[in-house]
Amino acid sequence: MTSRRHVLRRRQLARTGIAVVATCAVAGALSAAPPSVALARSGTSASALVGSARHDGSGVVSHGTITLKGVTHPAALPMATATGGHKVRAVPLLLPSTGSPHRVVAPVVPRVSRAAGMASSARVSRVVQNFAGVDAIQNRAAAGFNLEPPDEGLGAGNGFVANFVNVTGAIYRPGGRMVAGPFYLNTFFREPAATNTSDPRVFYDAGSRRWFATILEYKFNSDFTAITESHIDLAVSRRADPTRGWKVYKIPASNTTHAGCPCLADYPIMGIDKYNVYISTNEFTSDESTFNGAQLYAVSKSQLVAGRTSVNIANFENLSVAGAPAFHVQPANTYGASSAEWMMSSLDPNSTYDHRLAVWALTHRRAVTRGGTPRLSVRVIQSESYSFPPNAQTPAGYCSSCAAPTSGVIANDWDAMQEVQYINGRLVGALDTGVTIPGDTAERSGVAWFVVRPSLTHSMVDRHTQVGRQGYLAGQGLYLLYPHVNMTPNGSMAMTFGVGGPQTYPSAGYSVAARGSGFHTIRRAAAGTGPDNGFTGTDLYGPVARWGDYSNGQIVPGTNKVWLATQYIPNTGTGYSNWGNRIFELKMF
Repeated sequence: MTSRRHVLRRRQLARTGIAVVATCAVAGALSAAPPSVALARSGTSASALVGSARHDGSGVVSHGTITLKGVTHPAALPMATATGGHKVRAVPLLLPSTGSPHRVVAPVVPRVSRAAGMASSARVSRVVQNFAGVDAIQNRAAAGFNLEPPDEGLGAGNGFVANFVNVTGAIYRPGGRMVAGPFYLNTFFREPAATNTSDPRVFYDAGSRRWFATILEYKFNSDFTAITESHIDLAVSRRADPTRGWKVYKIPASNTTHAGCPCLADYPIMGIDKYNVYISTNEFTSDESTFNGAQLYAVSKSQLVAGRTSVNIANFENLSVAGAPAFHVQPANTYGASSAEWMMSSLDPNSTYDHRLAVWALTHRRAVTRGGTPRLSVRVIQSESYSFPPNAQTPAGYCSSCAAPTSGVIANDWDAMQEVQYINGRLVGALDTGVTIPGDTAERSGVAWFVVRPSLTHSMVDRHTQVGRQGYLAGQGLYLLYPHVNMTPNGSMAMTFGVGGPQTYPSAGYSVAARGSGFHTIRRAAAGTGPDNGFTGTDLYGPVARWGDYSNGQIVPGTNKVWLATQYIPNTGTGYSNWGNRIFELKMF
């Protein structure tokens, strides 16, 4: 069994100016694809949830309840007017690596046959709306400090668009008029102002006519060397209007009986289907020295929608696949009927390259509401190759409040699966990958995308599950960052991502694909107006700048319209940071 290392780059967690780099090792191996297996952690339960553990054909799963914290009203939340620029904060970045905190050179890098061209329009789509979302200036006003990176949460439906960006939220009408915010997400989720929060998600569920949102909360000891507690906040709107009241629930995630815990429930990912809300996390030990694998929580949607003060939940613990801890298990946002809650994750346990995907299925989903045991299974399938991508080189800049130059080097994603969608009987997902392009002067980062046909036999993922379509998108002289892809009901697809290059300011990009086709052209939803001048790009705090850990998007059910959002540089910013978010809607033909 080979060793696998994870690198934690933590900058300004305490808002005080101390940069920390730590490494840790966990077991993992690159192995042949196994048959479908039902799983959860074997042994005794290690859940921090109220309830007991039991074992059946799907393994050990903790059962319990989560309780209501209270009610929040976005339209009534205050917008802070802080103008100070001397507090800075960056959230954790935990990424797989083979030991170097910088670029890992993959022995195999996918080679694309041709680079995508740049274009301003497409026959298969039309830009319907396009406006600026939450930016660094609004973040400082709402939260009272400068922050990087701007993780991108986006939800759209019922005539509203919600943009939750790391610790700042805003709600808009489709034309871009702000109707609530910018507000501090700590206040929205009923957390103390000084509590660390990160990685928000927000989604409008047309079936229940409710909005759902999540965020990570975590605490440190006095010298910031260990996690002392973490949990996930889950908010559910009481109506289809997101500016009205939301009920907020707390999901304990410290898992104090797991090895090395209380743990950090890093990077919570939300998916929704007819029966439940699903949240997966990446669990790291208290000192961030060991990765315990993904944790999966299934929460009764009907009880959430009913506003129950106590809601049933099931937790699958320390997931693994192909001999290694599972990472970034992405529950699907499900549109229409489905035989399971489907999920996908990439593999690459050595942070080099791989050509496999893990397809997960949670069945017996109604059991969660009854306090029973759903069934989780996984199967590894073959895919196109993907590799750990390089960081992006963009034009250098200057952080005026830091009185220091910025490198222009932006931290890329690793080759982990990004947000997944289930529609028309297909799973749709994308991830960052290293690519080589004919005639280009350097390896770039591009996008590997996948359309997978999942299948079940006896409530388990079966051998008929396979990739239906897949491909790459890359641009000569360009780096593509943090992709998000959606399929519309007519089968066309839209994808958003950041775009940068040695001669290209960080911009908001997108691409579209006709039904049955692939992505061939890169378009800009908004061009960057200057270099990234953020504090994490300086030698004082970096010098590799933090960028958003994900883009986001959502289709409008019953239509062929899709909302997308990603990061770019819109203005000169606060003096410590100048990131922004571009929100736009496409009509697909």
